Amino acid sequence: MKSQFLGSILVGLTVSAVLFLPLVVWQYRRYGRFDALRMLWTAAGFVYASAIVAFTVFPLPEFTPGYCTARATTPLLDPLRFPKELIDLVRAEGAGAVLSDWLVWEFALNMVLFIPFGLIVRRVFEWPRGVVLAAAFGTSLLIEFTQLTGNWGLAPCSYRFADVTDLFTNTTGAIIGIGLERITPRLLSNKAHLLAQRDRARPVTRGRRLLGMLLDSWYLSLAAVIGGTITSTVYAIGHGGTGQELTPAQLLELETWIFHGAALTALATVVVPAFVTDGASLGQRSVYLAPVPHSTTRWRLLARALIIQGTSTALLFNGFPWVLFIPVLAFVALLSVVASARGLSYVVTGCGIRDARTLFPDAHEIQAAT
Repeated sequence: MKSQFLGSILVGLTVSAVLFLPLVVWQYRRYGRFDALRMLWTAAGFVYASAIVAFTVFPLPEFTPGYCTARATTPLLDPLRFPKELIDLVRAEGAGAVLSDWLVWEFALNMVLFIPFGLIVRRVFEWPRGVVLAAAFGTSLLIEFTQLTGNWGLAPCSYRFADVTDLFTNTTGAIIGIGLERITPRLLSNKAHLLAQRDRARPVTRGRRLLGMLLDSWYLSLAAVIGGTITSTVYAIGHGGTGQELTPAQLLELETWIFHGAALTALATVVVPAFVTDGASLGQRSVYLAPVPHSTTRWRLLARALIIQGTSTALLFNGFPWVLFIPVLAFVALLSVVASARGLSYVVTGCGIRDARTLFPDAHEIQAAT
């Protein structure tokens, strides 16, 4: 149980880290801002979902002869199994044995397992209580069918008990979670409040600038991967299909194709946005940042894009030893944002920065552009 508990935390946090930037983009598109508390609740949801899988599926069965014969299970379909076995336990060993017997602990833990379901789903998704309850029952039913079918036929046999009693205990746990959500402090902005302020312009903070820079790096990496994948696929198709074995010379040529495809798409990710609408980078657009209008030219916006993003892309695709300068450049860019929310690229090119939802830049933003 300890390994399952620690594993669920590790998997949940890993999923949260991998999906952090996509979730940041989604929050800005949906609510117009980054909500750290909502992100923490989302991470808690990933950890909890991992725990559900860990405690209901793992440890997996062994694919060895005789395992299923010795350990195969049959479904427990009697809805009164628990009270019957509890009465038998009390008659046989007395009431004092109740607190120490696994029968009671299993019953209680199955309820505890679904308390976070009612709390998290109700608070984060804000579904009606009846819908949360139905979702809890449906999730419990899915778990029981997974156990009944041996992970839908992927396991050699059914190795965990499918118990109809669990449907009752899990749903009861969700009801407790719904009750806790009602009586505990919310500490989270509701969707209606966030949506009502979605289009309101907000101050350009250092944290927001750093998020934009982080997203720019992510978009650049995605573009390089996509570009390299497309060019490698085109090359493989042009040389007899993806299943054809390539010669050493063709492998070197393929490497060149991948390199140039990745470099061109990465560079396009930096350059093209500078010539589109307000000239903001993809990361800045994601967090509603943009240059101050009427204070910049397209060439100045291009220079702004090339100072950090363009230089880092050039260093990356020039290989060793130039790639070693990327951490230095990233550190300088970070320090510049700590010193001023405009950052190095905006300061050097004389551009001002604003919230993209601002129709009329205020005096402070116009001053930042001069």
